[in-house]
Amino acid sequence: MASENDKNAMDEELQRVSALVEESQRRDDPGLQETALQDSLAYLMKLPKTSHFFCNEKRRVLAVNALQMFAFPPTPELDWLKATMGRHLNQCFLCVKAYQKAKVPLISRFLELGFDKENIDEFMHLLNAWDIDRLTAALEPSAAKCREAIGAGKAVDGKSIQDCFNALYECLYAPTLITESTPLSAAFHSVFLGVQAGGRFLRLSKEIVPAMISFLFLRGEPELVRWAEKSIGFLDKKVGEMDFDPCNRLAYHNAVGRYLASAPTRTAEDVTFFWKAMHRVLGSLHKSVILNHCCGNSSGGSGSHEDNIVKMAWLDLQAFPACFPVLLPVFGTFFGSMGGDVWPASTPFIPTSLLDIVLGSAGNIAFENALRAVATQDLKAMELLNWVQPFVESLSGSNKLKCSEILASRFLGKYQDPVQFGTTNTGLRIQCLLTGLHVLNSLLDFGQVDTSGMVFRVNSNSVDKLMRREARKVAETYASLIIETAIDNGADSALGTAARNVLDACIVLDCVSTADESEVMTDEILTSAVMKQRDITQIVLTAAEDEAAVAELGVSGDGASLLCYGDGMWELLKEKMPYNDIEFARFVVRSIAKSRIYLAEPLDSMRMPSATSAGTSSNKASMKLISLKVKKFNALSTKIDGVLTAVANLLQHISDFGADKLRNELLIDEKTVEVLLCLSLSAHSGLSRYSLEIVKQAYDASGRLECLRGLFGSNPAQLLRAYVATIKHTGAVSTLFGLGAVPRLVRTTMDVAALVFDPRDGYVATHNSAIPDTDVRTAAHAFWTAVWRALNYIFKRTLTWARAYPKDIMVDYMRDVLDLSSTLFENIQLLEQALTSTSMESPVVDLQSLSPSKPTTTGLDLLSSLIEPLREMCPWLRLSDAALLTVCVRLVCEILNRFAKAKVEVPKYILKKLEKLSQQTEHHYNNLTDAQCYDLVIALSLFDEQPVEKTKSESLDTVNSKVIVKGERASPFDDVHAKPVKVSSQVKGGLDAWLEKGISTVTKESVAKKEVYDLESDEEASLVKEFEAAEKAKARQRIDATYNKIKAEEKPTPKTSLLSARRQEISERRQKTAIAAAAAKNDVIHPPRPAGFRVAQLGPLSSRSASSSRPVSGTSTALSSDEGSSGESDNDIDSLFSLGKHHRPVPKPVTAAQLAPQPLKVSSSLAAARRRQFGPPSMTEKERAERNMRARLRVNLDPLYHRILRWDYHSDKELPSDEVGSDLNNYKAVPNKFSSAVEYKAVFEPLLMLECVQNIVKTKEERTDKPFRLSITNRVSCDEYIDVYASIEAKILPNIKIGEMDVVVISYVPEDQEIVAGGTAAGQDRPARWPDKRYLNCMAKIKEIKRSNQAGLSDIVLRCLPKPDVARHLVPRTDLSALRVMGVTTIEREYSSLQGLPYYDLCEQILHAKPASSIRADATKIRKTQSTYNVNAPQAGAIIAAMESTGFTLIQGPPGTGKTKTILGIIGATLTTTKSRGIPIQIPGQRQSGQQQASVTVEPKRILVCAPSNAAVDELVLRLKGGIWNSSGEIFFPRIVRLGRSDIINPAVRDLTLEELVDAQVGKFEQENNAKSGGGIDRGNLREQLNKVLAERAEVDREIAMTEDATARDKLRAQRDMLNAKKAALGQRLDEERDRHAVVVRTNEIERRNIQTRILTNAEVMCATLSGAGHDLLASLSMTFETVIIDEAAQCVELSALIPLKYGCIQCAMVGDPNQLPPTVLSQTASKFQYEQSLFVRMQRNFPSSVHLLSIQYRMHPQISQFPSAQFYDSRLIDGDGMEARTEAEWHSAADIFGPYRFFNVHSREQQSKSTHSYYNKMEALCAVALYRQLTESFPKLDLEGRVGIVTPYKQQLHELRNTFRSALGNTGMHGIDFNTIDGFQGQEKDIIILSCVRAQAAGGAGGSVKGVGFLADIRRMNVALTRAKSSLWIIGNMQSLVVNDVWRKLIEDAQKRGLVSQFDGERRFKVLDAAPVVPQKRRHNHA
Repeated sequence: MASENDKNAMDEELQRVSALVEESQRRDDPGLQETALQDSLAYLMKLPKTSHFFCNEKRRVLAVNALQMFAFPPTPELDWLKATMGRHLNQCFLCVKAYQKAKVPLISRFLELGFDKENIDEFMHLLNAWDIDRLTAALEPSAAKCREAIGAGKAVDGKSIQDCFNALYECLYAPTLITESTPLSAAFHSVFLGVQAGGRFLRLSKEIVPAMISFLFLRGEPELVRWAEKSIGFLDKKVGEMDFDPCNRLAYHNAVGRYLASAPTRTAEDVTFFWKAMHRVLGSLHKSVILNHCCGNSSGGSGSHEDNIVKMAWLDLQAFPACFPVLLPVFGTFFGSMGGDVWPASTPFIPTSLLDIVLGSAGNIAFENALRAVATQDLKAMELLNWVQPFVESLSGSNKLKCSEILASRFLGKYQDPVQFGTTNTGLRIQCLLTGLHVLNSLLDFGQVDTSGMVFRVNSNSVDKLMRREARKVAETYASLIIETAIDNGADSALGTAARNVLDACIVLDCVSTADESEVMTDEILTSAVMKQRDITQIVLTAAEDEAAVAELGVSGDGASLLCYGDGMWELLKEKMPYNDIEFARFVVRSIAKSRIYLAEPLDSMRMPSATSAGTSSNKASMKLISLKVKKFNALSTKIDGVLTAVANLLQHISDFGADKLRNELLIDEKTVEVLLCLSLSAHSGLSRYSLEIVKQAYDASGRLECLRGLFGSNPAQLLRAYVATIKHTGAVSTLFGLGAVPRLVRTTMDVAALVFDPRDGYVATHNSAIPDTDVRTAAHAFWTAVWRALNYIFKRTLTWARAYPKDIMVDYMRDVLDLSSTLFENIQLLEQALTSTSMESPVVDLQSLSPSKPTTTGLDLLSSLIEPLREMCPWLRLSDAALLTVCVRLVCEILNRFAKAKVEVPKYILKKLEKLSQQTEHHYNNLTDAQCYDLVIALSLFDEQPVEKTKSESLDTVNSKVIVKGERASPFDDVHAKPVKVSSQVKGGLDAWLEKGISTVTKESVAKKEVYDLESDEEASLVKEFEAAEKAKARQRIDATYNKIKAEEKPTPKTSLLSARRQEISERRQKTAIAAAAAKNDVIHPPRPAGFRVAQLGPLSSRSASSSRPVSGTSTALSSDEGSSGESDNDIDSLFSLGKHHRPVPKPVTAAQLAPQPLKVSSSLAAARRRQFGPPSMTEKERAERNMRARLRVNLDPLYHRILRWDYHSDKELPSDEVGSDLNNYKAVPNKFSSAVEYKAVFEPLLMLECVQNIVKTKEERTDKPFRLSITNRVSCDEYIDVYASIEAKILPNIKIGEMDVVVISYVPEDQEIVAGGTAAGQDRPARWPDKRYLNCMAKIKEIKRSNQAGLSDIVLRCLPKPDVARHLVPRTDLSALRVMGVTTIEREYSSLQGLPYYDLCEQILHAKPASSIRADATKIRKTQSTYNVNAPQAGAIIAAMESTGFTLIQGPPGTGKTKTILGIIGATLTTTKSRGIPIQIPGQRQSGQQQASVTVEPKRILVCAPSNAAVDELVLRLKGGIWNSSGEIFFPRIVRLGRSDIINPAVRDLTLEELVDAQVGKFEQENNAKSGGGIDRGNLREQLNKVLAERAEVDREIAMTEDATARDKLRAQRDMLNAKKAALGQRLDEERDRHAVVVRTNEIERRNIQTRILTNAEVMCATLSGAGHDLLASLSMTFETVIIDEAAQCVELSALIPLKYGCIQCAMVGDPNQLPPTVLSQTASKFQYEQSLFVRMQRNFPSSVHLLSIQYRMHPQISQFPSAQFYDSRLIDGDGMEARTEAEWHSAADIFGPYRFFNVHSREQQSKSTHSYYNKMEALCAVALYRQLTESFPKLDLEGRVGIVTPYKQQLHELRNTFRSALGNTGMHGIDFNTIDGFQGQEKDIIILSCVRAQAAGGAGGSVKGVGFLADIRRMNVALTRAKSSLWIIGNMQSLVVNDVWRKLIEDAQKRGLVSQFDGERRFKVLDAAPVVPQKRRHNHA
């Protein structure tokens, strides 16, 4: 504890004394100084002996102060001090250094304190004397030992003299002591030399000591000089300020002082000795040391002091030319160390002074003599020349240029000429050449280089441009020498490297300056185009209008003359480049790579007209200015094109190299591949063409894709890495303005993506959906990230480009961008799967492992790349091109859906922007359709946990984009950050702030220039310049007045969720603003706003003019037209991002609960149902209709396929094989009424599944389809499903007839199993096989079939839900057998209707099976309707009922009662009857002008007409085609579209099918489009030409190899060069044609869709089958059909009838006859549950009185209609007037046989087919033949062709009848007879019908009983059979068998009563029977 206290006390004392010492040194106070000295001694004496004085910084202050004791007489204290200091200095070298460094400043300190100079000198003498004595005493013992050892020739033992090492070190640190004392000098020399005796060297630590400097300047001491030189050489770094301490400075200044003192007698020898030593010293010093301590002690000053070492050198250089060899290296050190700072210290000497001295007339001789003298010693020659390069590098500006020109002319000119130089020494000329090359390289140094070595910018001021131009001219002078040197000397030699450096600098300088000038020019021209709302071509054409127009071109300064370019060097480079010199070619390519030459846009398309052609001008000065500008522009354009062409020519030369050389040596270098890829993207055709030509030559490819495939095949990872670098370079410069390389970048990226993702031969597909190679995996991931970053940039910049480039260019380019984005996004899961699967083996697939809802870490990383592009896509949602907008909306929604599934948190500012765009509010106009807005809202609702509230002063904070998985820690992803979000021009910040930011938006000049976005980019903002102060003041006054007025009247508006507001607003889309405005007093309907961007608004204040603004907050105040946007002219371009042309009403607040539709509540009427509310009471009818429509049309089908695809194909059960379907308790009979939609679904869905299963069973039984073979190319997991990509032979597709709505069964059959008998797919090695339980199989839905890139193949995509054992084999390169199971089109549409029923307008009527109440019109209305539509009374009543009823109208039409005519009447009445005045129909996807909206017109009508079968629909279309009656009683022809496949539609109406109508218009468009795009080029012909050229070239190569004659070989090589050029041109044309063809095909497809839309939306009558009414086209267009007509409504199942009702139907007329055939249902189980019951029948049963009967028949002869009317229609069916006469026929004259009605009894026996189990009756067939033959024989002149129908209930009997007729009559004889089943004949009619009943058992059958009559027992089928004939119905049957059925018994009894029964005896004889009753046999089973 005591020692600790003592230590603290000593520390406090030290601190006190130190402060006292410092005070004494500042003040001239002897008393204070004496006290400080005494206290210092006292403290030092208290220290322990181990405490050194000088190595401790704090104690050193006191010790140095104590040195004053040496000035006093000897005292005990001085003796103690000397002894103690001596001990410390002898022990510690640190004390030595500190002591000696402390001594140096003592003199100056004492002088400052006022001591006398003599006294100070005396003091220093005493101190030095003590040091000398002390050191001599310390060294002498060791010196003696050294002398003794040396004398004896022995080595000195270091240990024996180690006691003197500190003394020796102190002598080196204070060398002046040695010179002051001979004894010390002698002792030092002895020890110093003794230590190093025997070849040893005294090496100190890596520090400089004063002796190293002093010894260099000692004459006669060679040992000391050598030690100093060698020691300085050991220094590992420059001596800095810290190391150049006072002792070293003293040694340096002593040497300089001595040299200066020798000036009067100085000789050349003295100069040489001094500067040789000084050169070594200066070479070891840091720049700061030289500046601060060697240049007159002034930092960088001119050196007024005599010891300015730089000026000393200049003087000696001038005075001693003979000393050049030693002085010039010194100057080299000056220039190398000091750089440009040497020149201030050289004043008055200037850079040219050096050249004047050395190379001038006097000095030149000495210099050249010196060169020649050392020519044989390269090292010395280099020492004589090594000043040149640092000299040039120290210069700048004109000095550098001038001096470099002089030096280059000497070293590259004169000194390369042996005559002029006076020597033939090659080595000397090489050294001079090397020096000259270094000069040029220094001269050409410029620019900024990024981390990849790319020069991306050169200094752009005019002085620098001039310097570069002149420097380039100097290099151009020696181009030949430079190129030859670079070629002749390899890169591993100094000379070759120097030459290549110069050549590299020239290439880069040319290319970079070209890129810069092109960019500047393009930027300024495009900026002008944007500001003036003209495209580039318009800017050029109007360039000569006036000075302002010229100024806007921005050709500033001496543009063309400052471009660096020398064509001579490029030509020489191409000419001299050795053939097949890959190493040199790689160097050239890499030099080109350092520039951005590929981003330069050729300005040819922007070439300005000459002044004379630009028009005349009254202002001569202006004309002169125009002429000057035009000349400069065109000159610059020529220069730029010259550089681009020169580079292209060089590449062309390289492309002529041998293919093996290029492939195996050049293209294995990744950097070279990267360069070529960059160049291939150039907008300059030559650059793009020949960069690819190198690759084409290497891989013998003909197009871009083949080139990439070749590179990819050689090294996939290398290509991907190189392309990633290419993408980065292309988008690295944010200031890039023009399109430039971007279009080619997009197209090339699509090709690279295809190489990776193509489902057939892409890398992933060929590697079993995995990327096993780590390098490829890394590169693929980097490729994904880089492409999306590039797309982010592209999406952002396109907004600007779209306002400058012509629209047609932009549309094609933007389609490419969206295609690329969509393609990439579609493959995100494939890439995730590939990146996470590293094995190519066939793993068991975990269906849950890679689903969008459960992404891996890799998947999240891939998704993160999409966040910023999603933000930049937001403005694209304002596109005016419908096709582009459709793709963009779909992509945005898909990305949002994927984000939502993966739980990726999207930044709020993006969601907010999308919400605004989906709103279509007053502040956010765009061109989105209602459906697109709805899609956005639905996608956004997935993120709507807390809606973003909207206020007047909305702002967005700057947010860094992050991928955040909910519940996990957020992590930012690299290099993708959100830029600060700029506040929109609202009231935030007050009026002043808004005025400063948004002033440009309120003046007429600015409206057409710019749109202010809420997320405004810096590039966009820069396009709008600040207006002058006067303009701002005017705007301020105008806005102040309006703003203040509105603020005074403004009322607070409640906050509403943007998303909620959008949800309500969706339903208000179709309201017309013009109608609403017209209804308000004093409101005016304004004309539409011109195309262009909207202007920003200030809160509720619109900056638009009165002509386009609407009142705000109840006031009509608005800016006047002369102050607003009326300045928008007709010259404005049609912007791709122009907004909607009309206002939309601001939506009312809607709650979040309103988004999703809710189940209906039962209401008592249709009106109530239409008013029902799916939300708050404030919702309008239109809102509900809009919402319900979406819900009906957007049904999730996953549950349907989730069941179907899990079924076991081989299940033999009638019920579905899944758990739910296999339980019979889940099935219920269809009731007459349903209580809710839930019950409805619960009943019908299981029955629908039963019918679906029976479809599969039927397919398996019939085996009409054939199996086919698939080859898997890829697979992708998608949620629970697996999407299998496979290929199939294209030629078998027509045979197997599969489509995208089919389900197939796929089977995996191991190769070692036997082939199962069955069909085979032609042309395949292994035959396809039928499904078998022994094989692994599963069901799959066909998603897509498309043509493959490979000839002869098609690609097919299958979605399945396989079990693990099956999934294991669903891997690439696996072959599968497949078989079509069934089409699911109808099932899918029926399922959709079932799911959407709760949102039907007629849902309530459907559930309750309640038709509209029967309307009985008065007689007057009936008569008027009869007259108008040419119908009878029952038909008129039905038409009136259909028109005046809402809901369902049931019209029963017995045979021949004119159902079709009634339908035509309803159609005519619906289309032409004016019910109310409304608004024009708006075509989906299009906006109408304000004038169109303002006009009040009659609302056009549209009607949907359906029937269950194509035949029924075609019959209706055929009748419609002939015209219908309108409400005025006139014939008119409505616009009709028949939906359906053309190949199955009646040829008579095929011209009205959508397909035919579209083809007719598309054909014309395709011709025009093809012509517009340059006409089609036969690619096959081009390929043939290319193959021919390749063959010729191969032959020439063969001849070259065989030819020894040099002349002949040269000719052949010239011929080969010509063929290569031809090949390159053809390859280029192939690429261009491929791209052109792709654009044409895509344009044609878009136009096809547009034409489809126009045709559909303009149609008045749409005709389709019930299933066809569910076509996706109708759903996608959101078309509405308030009126639907269903013909044959009793023949369809109820779910089919629902399909056409989903388009907003509120009136449905169902026309049919329940007494005829019911719907066809395959499942008997479903039939038992009443599934075959139609909606018509269910309604009829509930409300029989609501059915309108068409009671007058016009088909049948009265004898024929008598029985059906009585039996089936309660005798309500009456004959039309004169029907007997109208149906009378010639054969009726033989009434006993051929009368109108007769039953022919045949004693026969039925038979049953073993294969089909169907019945047939040979005797009845014979009877039919006999009957027909006798008829033709009895009436030979009778033409019966097409008038006879033979029908039967059984298919087997149909075959029997045909065969029997063919045997009896031959094919010719049976021509014109229509054979059909009863079911197949429904809806048809013939003059004669022969009905074969078939069923007959032998009399007295087994057990005395007979069977039933089968199908004949169905009275509906019987009704159909009996009502097909017009003139005669002849029934053939077995009476005894038929009478077992009650109805058939009545028919026979009726015939007998009427005497119309005849007997057939089997021999062509017929006998009329008496009317005796027929007694039936006893029944066994009555199936009737």
